Amino acid sequence: MILKKTILLFFLITCIFACERTEDPLELEPEPEVPVVLEYGTVSGSVTDAETGNLIPGVTVTLLEQSMQTGLGGIYTFQNVVYGDNHTLVVEDADYKPYSQSFALSQQRVTVDVALTPLRDSVQEMREFFDGFSDLLESVDTENIETIEALFSETYVAADDDATLFGVASGIIPENYADVVPAITQLFEEYVFLEFLFTNIEMDITHARKAAVTLRLDVNARKELDEDLREIRAGCKFDFRREGTDWKIVYWQLLEIDIRL
Repeated sequence: MILKKTILLFFLITCIFACERTEDPLELEPEPEVPVVLEYGTVSGSVTDAETGNLIPGVTVTLLEQSMQTGLGGIYTFQNVVYGDNHTLVVEDADYKPYSQSFALSQQRVTVDVALTPLRDSVQEMREFFDGFSDLLESVDTENIETIEALFSETYVAADDDATLFGVASGIIPENYADVVPAITQLFEEYVFLEFLFTNIEMDITHARKAAVTLRLDVNARKELDEDLREIRAGCKFDFRREGTDWKIVYWQLLEIDIRL
């Protein structure tokens, strides 16, 4: 019995030492790390007015915390954009509703075109502009001159063709921004009655910040209450630009003019 226990103990000790000397056959060297290769592409597109379809310059476009503004052609371009399945393009402009669009980038170039919805009805604004312009001119009230001046951009200039220059010389329209107050002041001092009728209005809205208008302007005026009306008939073209939230006149041209004294 003692012999059997001795043999068993010897066997166990032998196994233990054998295990310590034997390398684990399952222990393998770690696989070398494979470097992650990032791929990059270009994201570009156009930003247009959803109502007119025209391109919009000066819009802020943001992608992956990088921002840029669209150029004069309404185009933006982001280069070296890392591939990804969940990119978000954010487009913001004070005159349009906010816009965002998710997209995946898994190729060298992706085009994301954007159509922005204007916050305001430019056509209605233009009609209200001429209604207000008419009321101010017909008031013949010098207290309204500063309000009239505010309707013109500081970059305003009249055209230099013969019809417009005749209108400037006749005191019908200002020559430039600096001439707005003197011209309207003289008009109000010279006439006791003025009627400005803007009719046949045709609008060309480029986008929420740029527009052109052609129309017929009929002016009826009296220097004295008992004198006959002086009549002026003219075809006009106005160019407008939105400055802040307001439309401003930047250009005024008389396409034709007929004065009856």
